Amino acid sequence: MSRKVTSEERNILLENPELVMFDPYKATKSHTVSLGKALIAPAVTGVILLVWALLCPEFMNAHPKLFAGIGCAALVIACGSVPVLYLVLDTRTYRNAKEQHYARQLRQLLPEDLECSIAHVLSVTPQKGEGSWIMDGREEMFGYSSYVNFFSIEPDTDLAVITDNRAFWAFVKRDEKTASLYQN
Repeated sequence: MSRKVTSEERNILLENPELVMFDPYKATKSHTVSLGKALIAPAVTGVILLVWALLCPEFMNAHPKLFAGIGCAALVIACGSVPVLYLVLDTRTYRNAKEQHYARQLRQLLPEDLECSIAHVLSVTPQKGEGSWIMDGREEMFGYSSYVNFFSIEPDTDLAVITDNRAFWAFVKRDEKTASLYQN
């Protein structure tokens, strides 16, 4: 039997994202670094080489091959650092989201109109991120392999499931803050 989630309960979920196990990746923006930011290192290197050439023309004229070699090596190193910067900055985005329990993604994905159902868990295979439950009198399979804010789901327990019956599904951990969701 399902019921509507009240706005107070919805606010509790938003204030305590660590109690909500859900799939945040629809709201996670990958590759947050723009191409303009990625080109900063090669552009700065090019400007430094140009300033060096303008300030020290006698060195450039006396050693043109050395100047060209240093310039090419510096540009190759600067351009080679672009993928490393992408990886570091993208990793930082996911790390920050994890540290905040994906609160921003939950705020973006959590619909206003939610229903809450209580499912009785029959079995769980944590290695596969799946299991079976009885919900609304029917035995069904469920999966949670892509979910975050993981908490242990035990067989022969009840689990609060919130959904909009379209695109959003989440499991709510039993806690004193979420006790009202477990009362159907």
